[in-house]
Amino acid sequence: MKKQLFIKIIIFIFFPIFVFSQFKDKIDSKNNELDLIKNEITKLEKDLSSLTVQEKNNISVLKKIDKQKLLLGKSIKKLEIEEETKENQILALESKIAALQKKIKNLQSEYGDYLVWLYKQGENSTLKYLFNSESFNQAVIRAKHLEYVHKKSEEKIDELGKSKSSLNNSVIALEIEIKEKAAVIVQKTNEQNKLLERRKERSNILSNLKKNKDNVVKEIDDKRLMEIAIKQIIADLIEKERERERKLRTAKLKGEIEDYEDYFNYSSFEKFSELKGVLNWPLKNGSIGRDFGENRNNKTNTVTLNYGIDLVAKGNKEVFAVAEGIVSAIEWIPGYGSVVILTHRDNYRTVYGHLTDINVLEGNKVIAGDLIGSVNESLEGNILHFEIWNERNYQNPQEWLVKK
Repeated sequence: MKKQLFIKIIIFIFFPIFVFSQFKDKIDSKNNELDLIKNEITKLEKDLSSLTVQEKNNISVLKKIDKQKLLLGKSIKKLEIEEETKENQILALESKIAALQKKIKNLQSEYGDYLVWLYKQGENSTLKYLFNSESFNQAVIRAKHLEYVHKKSEEKIDELGKSKSSLNNSVIALEIEIKEKAAVIVQKTNEQNKLLERRKERSNILSNLKKNKDNVVKEIDDKRLMEIAIKQIIADLIEKERERERKLRTAKLKGEIEDYEDYFNYSSFEKFSELKGVLNWPLKNGSIGRDFGENRNNKTNTVTLNYGIDLVAKGNKEVFAVAEGIVSAIEWIPGYGSVVILTHRDNYRTVYGHLTDINVLEGNKVIAGDLIGSVNESLEGNILHFEIWNERNYQNPQEWLVKK
């Protein structure tokens, strides 16, 4: 028993840390996921890189750049969140490792004296301990004491072994998290650099396209055609919301969840229906450039139906949420570029078009005044397209926004 006890302690105290193959597989798997994200972003980049300077001065190319900018922006936001998550995991693992090291040290110290005594006595230490008893009763007591000590020693050795194993796994996990965080930072930096390049390229193309009046007419035509696209997205969101509610109701009836209020219900949000006439503006310094409904453009001699209003950004181009809600969609639509849709209480939704540098992700909760993104310059200027919907019915935003 003494030799087995001693061998166990020596093994668990000095057993080396090995990096098992399954942990390497985990690193490879994570790297593959990062590569898939990177490949999705570079698909559009290949198309753009193959074009000549003359070919790039085209509205369709401008659309591709805007689409890639949206994709890059989404990816960068997700990578920022992943980087923060990795950092928190690293801190948690470092704390766990420190606690385990302290625990192991205490266990080693606690049983160090016992081992020294046990093996200084030699092979027959237990017998000597018993035979040196002054009476039979003392020998019985000593025997029970030795049995108790050995039992507790076995328990502590088992605890020590588990602690060492947990420490080894935590150290390996820490190495993995550090490597994954480094990979995330590299990818985020690369995509930030690509985004900067696309911004410069877009600015040059936009300047050239503005010189041709036909390009402005084409952009307005795209808006007229794509109004139906926003209407369809709103309809899809309504159906998805209803389907999600149906599934959650079913899950509650089956006893799979206790309550589903937090999953879909906006009852805790501010009442959007009571904000009519006092709704915040999405721009701090904006003016109405195109009214709700039919609009005639005397320069291009065209008439467009506007489901919302177009706001001209003056100075500050930051766009803010007008009320509390959930980011339910981030889409790219020709004519409107990057579009963010928020879902509010009472089945209301707000639409923000012509955005860049989007600061939110789908599923995020926002409150009134939260930054959504910035106005992206179009051929017509720095214009934010803004809509309000109740179910499938579009509203006149001019009746909702607080009077300036």
